Amino acid sequence: MKTKLPLSFCMLTLASLAFVVSGRAEEGKADKAPSKEMLKKYDSNNDGMISAEEKEAGKAAAKAEREVRRQAELEKYDENKDGKINKNERAKIMADKEAEMQAHKAEMAAKKAEREAKKAEMEAKKAERKAMKGEKDSK
Repeated sequence: MKTKLPLSFCMLTLASLAFVVSGRAEEGKADKAPSKEMLKKYDSNNDGMISAEEKEAGKAAAKAEREVRRQAELEKYDENKDGKINKNERAKIMADKEAEMQAHKAEMAAKKAEREAKKAEMEAKKAERKAMKGEKDSK
């Protein structure tokens, strides 16, 4: 026999479940320790924790960095010097960023190829030493 549950009961159950799940997500965030990079960058008193003040200082520093980059971008790309980036100027920014990204990818691919070549060279030397040792042992 089927029973119908009142809509309010279903809504209450779903709301409680959402509350429990969101609470657990927040607990996971609070328990997570900051990375070494974050500590090095933001932990000004070197206590191994990032305080609220250090967090706010980090946010302020990041905002200042963004503003410096924005101003530099404006000076570089604002051709009509109106203090705004128009559609054509934005297209140039995007083209330059794409070119930078492609150059970075090419650089990373070259470094990877270099590492792989070095690894292959080391394996070849290892195989050569092993073969020489095998010849020595057979004599």
